[in-house]
Amino acid sequence: MIKTLVGGALAAVVTAVLVQILPDLRRYLRIRSM
Repeated sequence: MIKTLVGGALAAVVTAVLVQILPDLRRYLRIRSM
């Protein structure tokens, strides 16, 4: 039970971080591909 709770919290944190980083990451990749 505790394991699934930690896993869920971890997934939520990772998702939030990805949502924050995604636009910058896409811009970075576009700049690099030039």
